[in-house]
Amino acid sequence: MKRRSFSVIPLFAAGICLAVLVLVAPSEAISHPKYKLSGNDIVPNRYVVEFDEGDSKSANSFVHSVQSKFKKAKLHIAQEFEHNLFNGISFGLNGLDEKDHTEALKSILDKDNVRAVYPVRAIPRPEVNFEKASTKDKTPTLLPHAMTQVDRVHSELKKFGKGIKVGVIDTGIDYLHPALGGGFGKGFKVQYGYDLAGNAYTGYNNPVQDSDPLDSCTAESGASGHGTHVSGIIAGYDEKTNFTGVAPQATLGMWRVFGCKGSVGSDVLIKAFLMAYDAGMDIISVSIGEKNAWSSGPDTIVAQRIAEKGIPFIISAGNAGSEGAFTVGMPSTAKDVWSIASVDNDFQLMKKFKASSIAEKLGYSTSSTKLVDGEIVIGDKNIGSGTDACNPSNVPDLTGKLALIQRGGCTFDVKAASIAGAGGIGVIIYNTNNGDAFVPSNPSATIPVVGISTKDGLAILEGIKAGVETIKFDNEEALYPVTTGNLVSDFSSVGASYQLDLKPNIAGIGGRVFSTLPRFLGSWGIMSGTSMAAPYVSGSVALFIEAKGYKKNSQIISQQFKNHALKLVHAKGNSAIQSPLLQGAGLVQVYDAIAGKVRVSPTQISFNDTSSFAKYKTQTLTIINTGKARTTFKVVNEPSIAVAPYNRTAQGYATLAPTGFSNAKAKLTFSKTSVTLNAGQKTTVRVTVIPPKVNPKDHIMYGGYIRFKAGNQKTALDVTVPYFGVVGKQRDLPLFDKDYPYLSDPTGTPVFLKNQTYTYDRSNTKTTPTIVYRLLTPTAKFDVDVLNAKTKKSIGKTLTDSTYIPRNTFATDNFMSGVSWDATYVPSSISDIQDKVPVPSGTYILNLRALKLLGNPKDPKDWETYQTGPIVVKN
Repeated sequence: MKRRSFSVIPLFAAGICLAVLVLVAPSEAISHPKYKLSGNDIVPNRYVVEFDEGDSKSANSFVHSVQSKFKKAKLHIAQEFEHNLFNGISFGLNGLDEKDHTEALKSILDKDNVRAVYPVRAIPRPEVNFEKASTKDKTPTLLPHAMTQVDRVHSELKKFGKGIKVGVIDTGIDYLHPALGGGFGKGFKVQYGYDLAGNAYTGYNNPVQDSDPLDSCTAESGASGHGTHVSGIIAGYDEKTNFTGVAPQATLGMWRVFGCKGSVGSDVLIKAFLMAYDAGMDIISVSIGEKNAWSSGPDTIVAQRIAEKGIPFIISAGNAGSEGAFTVGMPSTAKDVWSIASVDNDFQLMKKFKASSIAEKLGYSTSSTKLVDGEIVIGDKNIGSGTDACNPSNVPDLTGKLALIQRGGCTFDVKAASIAGAGGIGVIIYNTNNGDAFVPSNPSATIPVVGISTKDGLAILEGIKAGVETIKFDNEEALYPVTTGNLVSDFSSVGASYQLDLKPNIAGIGGRVFSTLPRFLGSWGIMSGTSMAAPYVSGSVALFIEAKGYKKNSQIISQQFKNHALKLVHAKGNSAIQSPLLQGAGLVQVYDAIAGKVRVSPTQISFNDTSSFAKYKTQTLTIINTGKARTTFKVVNEPSIAVAPYNRTAQGYATLAPTGFSNAKAKLTFSKTSVTLNAGQKTTVRVTVIPPKVNPKDHIMYGGYIRFKAGNQKTALDVTVPYFGVVGKQRDLPLFDKDYPYLSDPTGTPVFLKNQTYTYDRSNTKTTPTIVYRLLTPTAKFDVDVLNAKTKKSIGKTLTDSTYIPRNTFATDNFMSGVSWDATYVPSSISDIQDKVPVPSGTYILNLRALKLLGNPKDPKDWETYQTGPIVVKN
């Protein structure tokens, strides 16, 4: 294809490459009600088509009709979805120039049996912190089962998940691992599955599929063994190493969707979802997602449709908690799927080392395979500055020495490179803010990198100042308490969804989880992420289904789990309850979920924002007593800490990263403050919110829990329902950051103001005009008009109907975005799909429009606009 008329480009600022969001598909000029462009990271020239339900010959007729008309088309059918939940295909379309490519898409979209066409998105592989662990002898138990009552279900109820099938969508599994059954197929723990990827698949090339879901990557490939780890959390068992998964007798299925590196296409994910559903899985567990809090895209749609069939569809919320509010990710944003937050384990397993000036051995964490003993010295001339070893000029000569530095200011790889450049043979990084030992993520480091606690780092620093300090590492392992144990993990993504649905829904243990690894990675290791929390909840649900039944009844299962979850505090030593926007209903309590005889629906409430107050301010809860005893409850409001997503004084409406908090509390009034239920009886309670009196410009997100407090704990357990709302109108939030957008060249560095003229010479791509923008707030619709500079009237569009765009963050790879224009457009006189045509030489203005959050696209006041200065186009 030719160069696109308005394309996403990488931007450079201050010498740092700022990768940008992929906003548009290869044919941005397509404007059609069936064309569903959404999200980011679009795979070029690849699409998903949904056909009408029951059209069984769609794939063959589709190929024939396109290739008969477009002889040069290289059309490759990648996936087929002949299914009552999603009937369609995915295909690659290559070999055509831009005109014919657009015409081919037009012919597809115009077919009567085509419901929708979606560009395929590349979804990144899960991000986790990873540490290998040795298990020569029985590992000291750091299993978190006492935190979730899994231990009581095992010991008292004797339930281990027997007969329950859990389908996992992930990177494959080393089923030859002794803790995972030692084989694949009938009679083994892993009985179901398929490889939809192959080792070489990256998300952008064609997968190579086979029937064996074995993770056959190697340590040299950089593969993390993620799928093996989550599988062990669900159902692993190994007496030799003292390891028991949540549901060790459950049966597993594994649908491998990742190669050894790279991403997965949304079409492959759809296929895996449908295959797991067709295989009869009782639960589907997915630790995959995007940093996008919209609920769009075909994979999200399919997840929702499976959930509507009663299958608990359990998906990690995401690991973007450090980037603030609204960071839960698709597809966990689908209405009826379970979006899972992460809670830190109470204990961590760490190896020890000896510092010569300190009597007791100290604990450390690392992902490095080989550690070096030796003398340790200070690794930055201004140690403790917050940017230790970020600037190589501040690093002293370290030849043959280990270096001690503090965490913060730059990546671990940058720090390691600075230390290695000064001759250092290893680096020990101590934590900030009285934090625990941690696993540094340092994939490119050429020297060993170790993470230790703040306390131990400062003690070593004193030893260095007092004289010669030496370090000796060993492989002895011991349990250490985690300072943040039983709190929501700092990496766990924060809600709500952009549509103000309450996400995440519930929490599992995801911080510092010990489990299985492929044998090529040493068989055992510790990972942290919501990737670990989702399988933990999946195993918990398997225990529940074995104990209570309710197969294919996700609604009742979710009620039992959410009503009886444990409400966590905001911080140690602080009685304030954590916001449901971080923990959902709370941490799973499996025994109580099984034992509970009373349940309340709906399981969560969104009071929405101020603009929707009249509609959402009063809501109705239904409470039912399924037990045999008469029960009485008091209905009380337990407000939580509030989320303060912005600090307008410090940074305007740039979302705080990590998120801020407030003590603002809502009041609730109830139609009944006491409820008595006989066996089998149900009743309703109306709940009306009185939001806190705070400045609506701050958009405080208040929350809490409605507790039905049992009068007799012997006959009934307390049940709770989380709620939240926003003080302020979301559509009032500005879309663009201060000083954005602006017109520039492809480097993104020069700024051309509205009164400045920009010249574009078509023969020189270095002069391609580029709009650089930074979204403070997400937008559901984004387009660009081409205006005649003299008349200020639109001659047509160049970027049309790009939808469901997430906000930018403070991350260097997502700080700002850019779209470039090659001086073509779609004439406004044509309402259907039309070839883009070059503008004549002359002067033009680009008019960018973005729809405000929750705005009405038909209301001009709900659009935020920006016009460039004059752009002179020369041949």
